[in-house]
Amino acid sequence: MAREQYSVVVEMDDTPVIREELEFQRKITQDKQQSSNNSGFNDTSFFETRTPQNAPQGGHPLWSIEYYAQYFDVDTEQVLTRAAKSVLPKENFVDVVGSNPDLYGPFWISTTLIFLLFVTSSIAGSIEAIKNGENPNYDFKILSFGVVAIYSYAFGVSLFVWGALKYFGCRPSLLDTVGLYGYGLTIWLPISVICIVPFDLVRWILVLVGFAISAFFITKNLYPVISRAEAKTSRLFLILVLIAHAAFAILLKLEFFSY
Repeated sequence: MAREQYSVVVEMDDTPVIREELEFQRKITQDKQQSSNNSGFNDTSFFETRTPQNAPQGGHPLWSIEYYAQYFDVDTEQVLTRAAKSVLPKENFVDVVGSNPDLYGPFWISTTLIFLLFVTSSIAGSIEAIKNGENPNYDFKILSFGVVAIYSYAFGVSLFVWGALKYFGCRPSLLDTVGLYGYGLTIWLPISVICIVPFDLVRWILVLVGFAISAFFITKNLYPVISRAEAKTSRLFLILVLIAHAAFAILLKLEFFSY
C-alpha cells in the first residue's frame, strides 16, 4: 500500500511539469511563426542579412574572400531575369530574388552603366567637335566622375537608406536594399545608349521615363518596409527617397546627356 500511494503522488507531481513544458514549447513555436510572417524585407542585423540558399556551412570570417563569394554565386540567367523584372516591376522584388540575394548584379549593372556613359558621351562629344571643325577630345575626367556618381548612388545611398530604415525600426535587409538600388539602375543602360541622339528634348523625355520606371520600382518595394514606421515618418522618408532619386536622374542628364 505504501508503494502504491508513493507512485500516485509522483504521477500527480509530474503532470503539471509536463504541461508547463508543452506550453513553453508551444509559445516558442508561435513566436517563431509570428516573427517569420513579416512582409517586405527580413529583420536582420548589420552583416546577418538574408543568407543565400547556397551559402557554405560553418561560416567564414568577415575579412575572407569566401564570405563575400556567396553573394556573387548567381548565373547569368538569374541576373538577367532580375534586371528585366526591375524594368517591368510587376512583382515584388523580394519574391523575384527569393532566398538567393546577390551583389553581383548591382556591381555588374553599375560598372556597365559607367562604361556606357563614358562611351556614349565621348562619341556624342566627338560628333559635336567634328561639326564645329574641332579635333575630337576624350575627357577621361567624366569617367572618374561616373565611377564616383554611380557607385555612390548604387551602394552609398542604398547603405544610407538601409541605416535610416533600421534606425526607425523598419527591419530592412541590407542585401535586399543594395540589390534594389543596384538593379534599379537597369533602365538607365538602354537610355544611356539612346540618349546619343542629337535632340535635347528627346533626351529629357528619356530621362523622365527612366526616372519614372526606376522610382516606381524602388518605392514599390521599399514601401512595405517604410510603412512599418509611424505614418508621418514613413511619408517623409518616402518623399526623401524620391527627391534623392530625382536628383540622381537630373545629374545624369546634366553631366552625361548634355554633350
